[in-house]
Amino acid sequence: MSAEFLAAIKRGDRDTVEKMLRSDPRLLETRDENGTSALLLSYYHGKAEIANSLLSHRPDLDIFEAATVGDAARIRELAARDAAVIDRVAQDGFHPLGLAAFFKRPEAVRALLDLGANVRPASRNGGFTALHSAVADDTGSAVKEIVRMLLDAGADPNAQSASGGTPLHTAAFTGDVAVVEMLVAAGADPEITDKKGQTPLDYARERKNSEAAAVLHDTVTDRRRG
Repeated sequence: MSAEFLAAIKRGDRDTVEKMLRSDPRLLETRDENGTSALLLSYYHGKAEIANSLLSHRPDLDIFEAATVGDAARIRELAARDAAVIDRVAQDGFHPLGLAAFFKRPEAVRALLDLGANVRPASRNGGFTALHSAVADDTGSAVKEIVRMLLDAGADPNAQSASGGTPLHTAAFTGDVAVVEMLVAAGADPEITDKKGQTPLDYARERKNSEAAAVLHDTVTDRRRG
């Protein structure tokens, strides 16, 4: 039944999920083979309606769930019981700060940083830092807020993931000019290559992100002039 429940979450079958929960509320505690909770799985698969439904049934969030949903009060509550929880690593390899950054939860990011979360560790799944996570998949205002918080807290703008990419590679790919400028101003190297031999400028050009490409081109030119 657990496998069926998780499969329903992944495919976004809210009716089946709710029917199964009514039959067996203990399914809320189900985890997949990577140790990922049902609630986190709904977020990972972008199933917002199911996430909201599961959240309404699950008041006692763990640190990873609290970071993902942006529950700063719960984060502080858990840290008051055990200060080490803020830097704990989930079974799937992610830190609370990375999850809060990826899901664009500035209140959770601020709470974790205020509690002393280490801003530099990389995930054990892909080697992504919180700064990598912050610039992934979105270009909204929360991205800029979180990037600024992480940089101010000492995040390394030149950290490379397992594939060799830096946060600047991702920002160039998404075309977020403001974030590109923030990273460059913080010391991000526009000439670092990933394992494909690509620089951030290469990605900006490939994606036809002309404004980001112009910023990176000018930055490289200025660096080479000396």
